[in-house]
Amino acid sequence: MNITDVLVIDDDVAVCQIVQRMLSNEQCKVQTSQSVTEALRAIEQKAFDAYVIDFKLPDGSGLDIAERIRSKWGATPIILISGYDPAAVALRAQKLNISNFLEKPFSREVICEAVNKAIGSLKAAPKLSPDDPPASPVASGPTRTRFWQRLTKRPAS
Repeated sequence: MNITDVLVIDDDVAVCQIVQRMLSNEQCKVQTSQSVTEALRAIEQKAFDAYVIDFKLPDGSGLDIAERIRSKWGATPIILISGYDPAAVALRAQKLNISNFLEKPFSREVICEAVNKAIGSLKAAPKLSPDDPPASPVASGPTRTRFWQRLTKRPAS
């Protein structure tokens, strides 16, 4: 059985520990970081199979980390987590080809499903180099819905 390397980035140590416990039950080896600076150091050292990144960090944005991951490692799955409204980050997240957006709090089932689905879609996709442009999130057809596509389907309040 393959072990999946996951980097979890959240400034709340308790969130990192909880996600680490949740994912370790799913054959994941989890490393954690609590800041943009710390995460960028980890990303420079090695590639991970997936990234779970908090949107708002004390020293910057999780999207800044996602940008660095894309430039260095290409089409690796990135799952953004946040207690904030996903509409606020939708455009930039779309450009960075974010795999999923999970609103806090989330259950063990939700995070595990998101990581497994992201890893599964990566294994099924053709390999890309960091120089390749990200694929259009809508080009993969109706079976794959990105979080910003779900936002446009919400009924008006």
